[in-house]
Amino acid sequence: MNLDDFKPLTKGMTAPEGAPCATANLDSFIAQMRAQDQQRRRRVLGMALILFPVGLVFAISGIVRPGGGALVGLGYVLAAAYMCLRSRGFARVDYAAPAREFLAAAAKRYQLWGAKDVLAIIPFLVMSLGGGLAVHEAALRHLGQRGAQLALGGYVVFLISLCVFAAIVSRKQWRAETAALLEEIRRRQCQLENG
Repeated sequence: MNLDDFKPLTKGMTAPEGAPCATANLDSFIAQMRAQDQQRRRRVLGMALILFPVGLVFAISGIVRPGGGALVGLGYVLAAAYMCLRSRGFARVDYAAPAREFLAAAAKRYQLWGAKDVLAIIPFLVMSLGGGLAVHEAALRHLGQRGAQLALGGYVVFLISLCVFAAIVSRKQWRAETAALLEEIRRRQCQLENG
């Protein structure tokens, strides 16, 4: 007997009530991802809209009064540009793509750190340099050379501590908002590969 011999026997049969429907399940999953993408895009663009004017104010004040303010402002403007670039990834999602391509792109998009996130180092380094210059100049003016070196060392320790704290908080927030969705994406990828 072939599989085709059983087809007439199943004509008119439906799944029992309450049984999960594959298309409804997939549609709700895609709707959940679409909502998550829109929420992330709005959040990132909102941050960019806040950072850009703040960066301009810092840059203008840094030009008027030399210090590290101009670099801090430039860092904020670069961070806003990075966020706009990052938001484009959430706007250009093809929800009608073949399942394998769609899930692969979604898994890449929902990772905690991706290849695009390396660009975030540039605004961070510019802001850090500007902050270090501002701390050094202010401490040099008020505390002398030895005090300026100590203040700069304190700034570096503070900056490293801030980075560790931000990484921990980012990971916790990512776990709360996105880890379950990424796990579901990977589960569905395994299902597709295993048949």
